[in-house]
Amino acid sequence: PAWLRRLCGHLLSERLLRPGGVQAVVRGVLEGTDGGAGAEAAALDWRKCDAVGKILAACPQQCLSLEDYYRQVCPQV
Repeated sequence: PAWLRRLCGHLLSERLLRPGGVQAVVRGVLEGTDGGAGAEAAALDWRKCDAVGKILAACPQQCLSLEDYYRQVCPQV
């Protein structure tokens, strides 16, 4: 449902903007990635990495500006 998606996005954004938030989000998304062999495992790992990139690149609605968001997130990267 839309309300759950908005709530999850809001909570994720709050976490990203905290100290150490980027590391926590990256670990959360990549958790369970075992680096196993095979094309299927590699594709799954790639999709998770792509998801992390999309999360970090998207400026949350509660941020005042894109510059403020990147000023908080980029040093963590």
